[in-house]
Amino acid sequence: MISNKRSSPYALAVLGFVLFASGQLFAAEQSMTGYSEPYRIITVSAAESGVLKEVLVREGERVKAQQILARLETDTLQAELDVADAEMHLQTTRKERIAQLAAEKRAAPEEVDRVRTDCEIKEAQIRRIKSQIENRILRSPVEGVVTEIKRDPSESVSSSNPHVITVVQIDRLVVNLYLPPARVQSLKEGSSAELLFTETKQPVKATIDFISPITDPASGTVRVKFVIENQAGTYRSGAPCTLP
Repeated sequence: MISNKRSSPYALAVLGFVLFASGQLFAAEQSMTGYSEPYRIITVSAAESGVLKEVLVREGERVKAQQILARLETDTLQAELDVADAEMHLQTTRKERIAQLAAEKRAAPEEVDRVRTDCEIKEAQIRRIKSQIENRILRSPVEGVVTEIKRDPSESVSSSNPHVITVVQIDRLVVNLYLPPARVQSLKEGSSAELLFTETKQPVKATIDFISPITDPASGTVRVKFVIENQAGTYRSGAPCTLP
C-alpha cells in the first residue's frame, strides 16, 4: 500500500540522523582497512650522464645491498686511469731514487719536496678518476627486489632523467590505517599490535611505528603506521589489512 502522507519533521530528522550515523559507521569501517606497502621504494639513478653499458639484473630478481645493478660506459675513464697508474709508477720510482740521493746528501731538499708533491698530485688524480668510474656504477642501496628497469644497454642516461632501475624493500612492510581517535588512545608507538590480512584471514604481528598527532578534520581519523617484519617473504605487498 502506498501512502501519500508527508513525513513529519521529526521523522525526517530521525532519518537524517540514521543516514548520517550509518555513513559515519561505514567511513569508520573503511578507515580501519589499509594495504601493505613496501618499506621503501627506491629509484636507482645514475650520478652522471652517459651511455648505459650493461644491466646486470632483471625484473623480479632479488638483490643484496651494494650489489651492482648496472654500469655506464667507462672505457675512456679506464684508459685515463691506466695512464695515471703508469705515471704514478714512474713517480714512485723517481721518489725512491731522490730519497736515496737525499740520504747520501746528493739531492737538494727542494727536489725532495717537489717529487713528493708530484706523487701527491698524481695520487689525487687517480682517486678522482676512480671516483668518476664508481659514479658510473649503479648499486642497490638495500636488499630488495627489482620491480622496474627503465633503460636498456646502449641507451643514454641524462641528468634530467637519470632513473634507471627501481628497487623495493619488502623485508619489512608498512601498513597505514586511519583510525577513530577513541581507538588510537589505546595504542602506543613502539608497542606491538596484531593486524589481519582480510583476504586470507591470516593474523600477523606488527609494530606501531608512528601515530600522527593530528586528527584529519575531513574524516575525523588519525593515521597510524604499522611495520610488519617480512624477512622470509611470507606476506605480499598490496594485500588488504585491518586492525581487528
